[in-house]
This record gives sequence, structure tokens and C-alpha cells, in this order.
Amino acid sequence: MGSVDPEKRFSETADPYDSHRPSYPESLVDWVLKTSGVALGARVADVGCGTGISTRLFAARGLGAVGIDPNEEMLARARARGGADYRRGSASATGLPAHSVDLMVAAQAFHWFNLEPTLLEFKRVLKPGGWCAAFWNERTRDSAFLRAYEELLLRSSSEYRAMPHISDAMAAIRSSRAVVAWTQSEFPNVQSMDRAAFVGRVYSSSYVAHGISRRKEFDRAIRELFDRHAVGGRVEFKYRSLGACWRLR
Repeated sequence: MGSVDPEKRFSETADPYDSHRPSYPESLVDWVLKTSGVALGARVADVGCGTGISTRLFAARGLGAVGIDPNEEMLARARARGGADYRRGSASATGLPAHSVDLMVAAQAFHWFNLEPTLLEFKRVLKPGGWCAAFWNERTRDSAFLRAYEELLLRSSSEYRAMPHISDAMAAIRSSRAVVAWTQSEFPNVQSMDRAAFVGRVYSSSYVAHGISRRKEFDRAIRELFDRHAVGGRVEFKYRSLGACWRLR
């Protein structure tokens, strides 16, 4: 999408991503672990880990978690927070040993991957009988604030209008001949933000960093949007946290 190298497109967003991206519901992590059947001490690889938000969730459950990402700026923030092992690699070339991982996960990332090479790499790295999981926070449109924000992005960002959709990524994975035992679920999630956190959340998105041509006009518009919709000095992003688990032939 666009002319930005996919491995570099999040370099400008590393700081706001680290500070202002939401985590994922504990119920979603519970579901992934129950579905995959991984036990305490199992090895989990979080591919496209970014600043390690999702990696740390699995490490906190007593799993041996390693985060993989191609972007050194994102990895620097992950390593600063610690909590897991972080290494440079890509979805189709993780650098992990063959048959070394019980569970491969990707959080807010799989829609950026080249599907079939990624599945081949996951197959190589997984132990026999291992599982894969992908999950995303997807903003809902069930408030006047969220609908207005969506309209602003569509008007302002050429990259947002061309973004790959989560539903398309899920459909592509599910339809792959390599995929079996597909199951999916959905969990509610919410992120409450004051003005500074809202602006930081907006600028954590690569389609804002790279897709806005009239930056001053956009900056004014997001602040006006906050002022119109804030209650008690805060606004909320409501999400559907969408998850899928599957095995590979």
C-alpha cells in the first residue's frame, strides 16, 4: 500500500504506538490458550509484535514468548519494556529454528502479511500439532463520535481508504488449502482517552503518519472532534476484538 516500505512504515509511529495503542482482553488470551491447548512453559512466537503489547500478554501467562518484528524502531520500544525475548525477523522469515514453537500468534498484524509464504514459515517453525492464532482490535461505529472519526479518516487519509480489511484477511486465511480446524470468536474491548491520549492514539496509525496531506487541517479537525464529543474530558474507542485459531496441514 503506497510507496512506503512495509518494514519501515511503522518507524514514525513507534513512540505513539508504544504509549497509546490498546491492549487486548484477557478473555481473548484465555480463548486462544484454551483453543490451542498450550500449557505452562510452552513456546509462543508473536509475529509482527511491534512494541510487544501482545507478546507480554502471553509471557505473563508463564509461556516462553518471543516477539518477531522487522522494524528496529518498534523492537527498541519492546526491548525497553522487557518481559520477553525480541528478535528481528519477518512473517515469512522469522529466523526461528524448525519445529521449535507450540503456538504462532499475530496481533494487529496478519493483514500485512503475504499469506502463503507466511503459512509455510509457520508450518516450518511449529512443532507437530501446533496452532496458529491471529487477532485484532477493530473499531466499532456504534457512537456518534466513532462514526465522525471514521468519516474524518476517510476524507483525510488516502492510505486509510486503501487499507487492507481485517475481514478480508480472515477470509483469506480461512480459505487457504493449508488451513484446517478453523475457529473464530469475538470479545468486547474499550479504550478511554483524555485529549493527549486521543491525539497519541490517532498518530499511532501508519495511515495517519503516511496518508495525511493536509496535516494542520487534520490536527485541527481531530481536536475539534474531541471537544465536541468528550464527556468528562474523555472519549472512548470501542472495539470488537476479533480472534481466529487454526492448524496447518
